[in-house]
Amino acid sequence: SISATSPPHVASASHSPGVSGPMGRKGKRQKADDEWQTVTPAREPTQPGACEGPSRVVLLRHGQSLMNLTQEDIPDSVLSEDGLKQAASWRGCIGRFGAEVVLVSPLRRAVQTACLAFEGEAAPLELCRHARELWWDEKVNTPGTPAEMRRLLRGLPRGREVQEVDEALVPGSDDPETEEDSIRRLQQVLAARPESTVAVVCHWGVINALCGANASNCDVIECEPRVGGRFNFRILDQHKPPGGPRTS
Repeated sequence: SISATSPPHVASASHSPGVSGPMGRKGKRQKADDEWQTVTPAREPTQPGACEGPSRVVLLRHGQSLMNLTQEDIPDSVLSEDGLKQAASWRGCIGRFGAEVVLVSPLRRAVQTACLAFEGEAAPLELCRHARELWWDEKVNTPGTPAEMRRLLRGLPRGREVQEVDEALVPGSDDPETEEDSIRRLQQVLAARPESTVAVVCHWGVINALCGANASNCDVIECEPRVGGRFNFRILDQHKPPGGPRTS
């Protein structure tokens, strides 16, 4: 198992207002270990057999985005050329993890990654609002509109199969108010799923909050529910993308 205790060195420091200098994205990630200790797990079964939801969760971080590449706070950034290659390299390989459904962050870089990686797979693709990245003050982590998403999906493999577009992109009356609340809601969504293996295509911060992993672009983290402890999931294995350059 691979467990992350410190954030990666990345070239994706945010230049958004109020987040400059050493407290850019890397600084935020450095703080994540302390901040997310305050997130109460959504479920704390007392017996291993009491776990609800899937017995296996497969977390896929998106490929390199243009924001990662340029260090600019690009609104709802799409993938870079290298990120497209990373995501497409999982095509034909990702099925070995056995996902029965794929929950996808409504941010464009995650949607592109999911459609490319799971091309040719039968598992349904569903947008999940609570799988969006943390640090909501940044433009790159602010989802677009349903119309913008549908335009993107028209050019992606399996794009017309993607479900829950409006539900994921139109805020509801019970929308989480904070990033911490969103993580708790995602934990609850996962606990309520009937499938035995669920994939989630999401982001560094979400993956780190769920299991503590330090995921590079397009890494797959295999997890299982854990009883108690700081994180909801225990890391079983971590896999690099089969192709494309290695980026963080």
